[in-house]
Amino acid sequence: GRLHADGTIDLGFNPGANKEVVAIAEQADGRILVAGYFTALGGTTRDYLGRLLADGSLDPDFNSAPNAPVFTVVVQPDGKILLGGNFTSIDGKWRQGIARLHSSGSVDESFNPGSGGVVQSIALQADGKILFGNVLYAYSGGSRPRGVERLNADGTWDMDFDPRADNTVYSL
Repeated sequence: GRLHADGTIDLGFNPGANKEVVAIAEQADGRILVAGYFTALGGTTRDYLGRLLADGSLDPDFNSAPNAPVFTVVVQPDGKILLGGNFTSIDGKWRQGIARLHSSGSVDESFNPGSGGVVQSIALQADGKILFGNVLYAYSGGSRPRGVERLNADGTWDMDFDPRADNTVYSL
């Protein structure tokens, strides 16, 4: 749903998700990314991720397909979209728990750090580094069970970051 500035419900906004929406992010052009447990938006199949036009209608040009729920969505300053969730692939491309899409919704092939687990939260730092909170089992360079990790802006692991959070981080 959406509220007006005075707190009243915008009755004209009803994107029609068939299950829970757990994350929302607005793009610079006013389009709205929604993520969660749903498999349909506006009566059209959209598994776990979709995009709405500013009026709440489904954007037919955006159809990325994660294979499991998406829990967090963050739009980077360059317009690229970071996703975290319980997925292992998007559009048939392996992406373990964390992925980046171009603003069009296509998978960013240059970004594939693999979280090794379920990513619950993502936050951007001012320097472009990416924090994510998750249930982490392993990463491409070995095992580092942590509740929070950090990537460099290019998607490589920041090995100097060692917060010692030993449980799931749901919000950053």
